[in-house]
Amino acid sequence: MTDAAAPPPRRRSAGRDRLEHFGFRLAAGFLALLPRRTAAALGAGLGRLYAKLAPARRRILDENLRAAYPGASGAEIRRIGGASAAWLGRAFVEFLQVSGMSEADIRARVAVVGEENLASARARGKGVFLLSAHFGSWELGAIRAGLIDGPIAPVVRPLDNPHLERELARRRTRFGNRLIAKRDAARDILRTLRDGGTVAILVDQNVLPQEAIFVPFFGRLAATTPALALLQLKTDAAVVPAFVWPEGGGRYRLELGTPILADDTRSEDRAESVRRLTARYMEVTEACVRGKPEVWLWMHNRWRTRPEDVGR
Repeated sequence: MTDAAAPPPRRRSAGRDRLEHFGFRLAAGFLALLPRRTAAALGAGLGRLYAKLAPARRRILDENLRAAYPGASGAEIRRIGGASAAWLGRAFVEFLQVSGMSEADIRARVAVVGEENLASARARGKGVFLLSAHFGSWELGAIRAGLIDGPIAPVVRPLDNPHLERELARRRTRFGNRLIAKRDAARDILRTLRDGGTVAILVDQNVLPQEAIFVPFFGRLAATTPALALLQLKTDAAVVPAFVWPEGGGRYRLELGTPILADDTRSEDRAESVRRLTARYMEVTEACVRGKPEVWLWMHNRWRTRPEDVGR
């Protein structure tokens, strides 16, 4: 959704779209020729370079880390920040490489832990949500989750460049996953759940004041979408935490956690039920990020919207 007070977005140039697409195809082809370790090192270097060339993003990264870890030394903040920037580039490069592999190779590269949690959630017959975040290799996690027991439907924000969006969608859906566009997604999500499907959704990013519910995240109130909680209360679908942990050597571990059920935090007041569920989602996400902060997207302005912005 766009901010009603913001100016209309500038129309993109078709020539620019084609140029970006050409550059992407060229880079992807080049990366496909490189050994995995060389490509990963190149991606890490590009991530660090981006942080240096984008001072606004670097400032957000530093401010977020200092607020989240008030007792950490400057050296530790710099270490986590540099590692996070490097990881962003490396994760993108590895996604481009691994998403082009065979199903057998992807299964071998991404192990699954907690498969029984997903099975028990699906056995309820009400559909399932996978709760994830911009942590580890979230794109690979969606692909691997779709290879467990049938395809899933990740909720995504389409790219502004239609050529790049087609490239990314092709990689995301190679093994049967079906994408749900974030804008006006509710109807498609409900249909998928009614059919017993699984919807993957990321809820760790900032949202606009008119869309937000504020719940704790790293000791600060964070503007979070209430959409997942509202949909869970409406459908009674289980929410299964699903986070992808890097294990080194280009291998990953997709961890499927204990299902979160609507009744776990239900209140007689609907608004309070939504708040409790949303707080639970962010509590689970924070615990994951604290386990390996180097691989979360600290450059995102997670705390940009403040409670006092509501109603302005």
